[in-house]
Parts: sequence; structure tokens; C-alpha cells
Amino acid sequence: MKILAKTFAKVNPRINVLGKLDDGYHELDISFLSVNLADRMTFEPSNQDRITLSTGADIPPEENLCYRVAKKLKESCSHNKGAEVTLEKRIPIGGGLGGGSSNAATTLICLNRLWDCNLSRRELIRLGKEFGADVPFFFYGGYCTGTGKGSELRKKENLFRDCFIPLIIPPFPQLTSEVYSRFDELTEYFEKGRSGKDRNYPLELGNFTVENDLQRAVIDLNPKLENYLNLLKNASTIQTAGVAGSGSSLFGISRMDVSSGEIKEEIEEDLWSISDEAKLIVVRPTNHGQIVKEEE
Repeated sequence: MKILAKTFAKVNPRINVLGKLDDGYHELDISFLSVNLADRMTFEPSNQDRITLSTGADIPPEENLCYRVAKKLKESCSHNKGAEVTLEKRIPIGGGLGGGSSNAATTLICLNRLWDCNLSRRELIRLGKEFGADVPFFFYGGYCTGTGKGSELRKKENLFRDCFIPLIIPPFPQLTSEVYSRFDELTEYFEKGRSGKDRNYPLELGNFTVENDLQRAVIDLNPKLENYLNLLKNASTIQTAGVAGSGSSLFGISRMDVSSGEIKEEIEEDLWSISDEAKLIVVRPTNHGQIVKEEE
């Protein structure tokens, strides 16, 4: 049996940072929206008692999140089965779009099936949570809200289902750890009374507010991103725009009455004037974290 999967990206219409938890992580009020920019993965049984991962990247497989979660699942199931896993990346690394977390969740789902582990979704989520607070979301996909570290989730009606989501992918990644460190520095500075807390470009979608408390830190680390953000904010086809997660990507939410072609036509020419290396991708919301199918 061979298992094929499309593993979707995400954007965060809301990231409110409420404070720090005792373990040093940040407490969040967050929402997630899966979109149909997807990596491709395949899973096949192996005759050997080992996991092999092919990505085409220079990074050792043992450092990849997919390999690490696969090893954890294998240990949890206590069996001597192996697997050959391939990963074709289309979601940019370091773009704030959750590609690694999505790959990890899909790996757990597919190997649980391939190896007949028979773990429940709750058990798989518990394993996945050890490898990142975003991982649990991809077991649900669609539109969810989260609390705590962002991993305590509630599935919601997908309010964005009829919108297009334009993504601008800059030619450089951004480390999440750097963004949170810079956020802490900036928050300390502003909370000393030199300025009020900046909610970072609060934007509206109908009667909903879309905001990202990390946005100020992301742009402080990469000031060029503000040019991309302003391009999206000023586009007539776009209702709202903001930094995707912890960056470096940016996203917009289109008006309901425009096509993807109209969005591309309006944005691409101005985007090239800022950078001929940045990419524009127009995607749609999905109702799932991945699509999985089996082949004999």
C-alpha cells in the first residue's frame, strides 16, 4: 500500500499575545485558517526496520520534523515496521505558514494508518503537540480558534470560505524564535510608559477584527516587509492584510466580488517594483488540514 497526501498551509487571522506562561512560552488567543497551498508527501512500507525520508534538501533527515514525529510514533507503537517517506516542499520554510507543523501532523496520520497503530486522533494530537503548538490544528484544518499555547482548539464555521487569500512570499525566511524575542523586547519598552501597547495594524473583515500582535516585531526585524504590507493594504481587491504568523510571508483577504485573476493583475506589477524575487500566490481556504488517499 502507498499513501499519498497533500498537506496544507495556514494563515492566522488573529494572534493576540496575552502574556508569558510559567514554562516561558507565550499565552495566545489565536485563530487558524487552512489554505490550499500544499506540500506533497508519500508514505510506503519498507522491508527494513527503519524510517527513510527523502526531501531533496541539504538538511540531514534526522533534523526534519517529519522524521522526528515518525520516530516518536514508531516508539509509541512498539513495532519493527519501517517506512519510506518522501516530501516535496511547496510551502516556503520560515514563512509563517505552518509547513513543518502541517507535514508533522500528516506524517502521524499517514503512518498511523500505514503501520496499523490504531491510535485515536486525540492520541495522535497528544504526540504531535510535543513537536509544536501549531501541529494540533492540522488534524482539523478549516477555521479554528485556539487558546493556551495555541493548541487548545475549537473548530468554527469557516467565515472566510468564499474569499481568496493572496500570499506574498519574500525572498528571505524568518525564525519564529527571533520574532518572539523581539516581541518581548518591544513589549517591555512600550510597557515602561514610553508608548501605549500597539495592536499592530488592526484590520476589519466585515464585523470581524483581524490583528497580529507579532506584526510590529516582524517588521522591526525586516523593515522591507512594510512595503509588501502596504501594497496589500492599498489594493482595491483586498479587504484586509497582515503578516502571516511570525512572518516572513504576508497575506490578504480578498473582497467577495473579485476573481484571483483580478487580484494578480492588480498586485503583481507593483510587487515587481519592490522586488523581482518575491512571489505572489493566490490561494483559497480549505476545510481540512490535509487530503489523504491510498493506492495499492
